[in-house]
Amino acid sequence: MVKVYSIPTCSWCEKTKKYLDSKNVQYETIDIESDLEGRQKMFEISHQKSVPVIDIDGEVIIGFQKDKLDELLKL
Repeated sequence: MVKVYSIPTCSWCEKTKKYLDSKNVQYETIDIESDLEGRQKMFEISHQKSVPVIDIDGEVIIGFQKDKLDELLKL
């Protein structure tokens, strides 16, 4: 399962989601502005306050890192 922790005004979050869309990767978006539990979970797994944070089956990527996404998703 792929989860993208983001906020609506984050351009890097949008780039991440557009990239995943272009590769036909299904993912869940968690808006940490409105989802307090999601925000807490993001902090727990990443120790970060910045977005995007991408969780791919427990492997965490901080920021839009195309090469790391490709590696973990085997794209």
